[in-house]
Order: sequence, then structure tokens, then C-alpha cells
Amino acid sequence: MKAAAKIVVDRPIEAVWGYIADVEHMDRWVVGVSETTKVNDIDGVGARYEGTYTSAGRTHEMAYEVTDFEPPTRFAITAPTGPFAFDAEFQLRETAEGTELTNVLDAGPDSRFTAVMFTVLRPVMRRLMARQLKKELRILKAELEDRVEPSVESPTTAAEA
Repeated sequence: MKAAAKIVVDRPIEAVWGYIADVEHMDRWVVGVSETTKVNDIDGVGARYEGTYTSAGRTHEMAYEVTDFEPPTRFAITAPTGPFAFDAEFQLRETAEGTELTNVLDAGPDSRFTAVMFTVLRPVMRRLMARQLKKELRILKAELEDRVEPSVESPTTAAEA
């Protein structure tokens, strides 16, 4: 089942890209994700990560793999293991207000019960997924906009100091 959410972050596209394209940052903005670490030496497509996901009081092992990597406009990962399989795609677009970030999630059921729920309650489940994505994007926005960017001195200014 697919759901999507969109937000505008008051940061340059490169800053937003750099943050979301580092899967180890998911711990900071995706609810329930923790202990995410890179497990291979590949950058971009094929990079793999492992971590944990806690939901409803249960903690599960997760594995993620980068499936699309087009700096600074498109990034996608898949999680074929864990409590539920999913594919997530992030699309970035520069706007006058900053960077528009869209997150599209395609999640599968984790049991027969949730498969029935996905089928019977599709519109409700889709809205709940979209609400969760929006919540996570708000966390990401706050994380990025509250970060203090280091000041960059021009060579002339540094020499004069």
C-alpha cells in the first residue's frame, strides 16, 4: 500500500540531500528506528545498512539497501526484512522557500491480519500511513532547520583576522 507526504524545508537542497541520503540519520527522524549502521563499503546504490525498529513494544532487526541515488534530487531505499517490507522514495526539488521534500512509502503487510486490514480498511490505513510520514517529515524539518550551520569565512576575512 502506498502513501505519501510532502514538506518544505528552509534549507538548500544540498543540505537536505546530504542528511536524508545518509541512512544512519534515520534514527533521528523516523519514529521507531534506532541503531542504524552501514554494513558495507558501497556509497550510493547498493549501500546496505542494519538497525532496529520498535513498534507496539516489540523490537525487530531491520536491513536497508539503497536502490536509487541521484544527487541531489532522488533517493530510494528498500527494507526487505523486518516486521514489514517497504520501499521508500524521497524526491527533492528546489523552491523559492527552500527544498520541497516528498516521501513516498510502499509498505507491505507483516502478517495475515494486517494483510486483511490493508484490504478491508485501505483508505483508513493509507491515511494513517500518510499521517505518520507527515509527522516524520516534520521531525526532519525541525532537525534540519534547528541545526546550526558552521559559518564560512572567506579567505580575505580569515587573513585579516
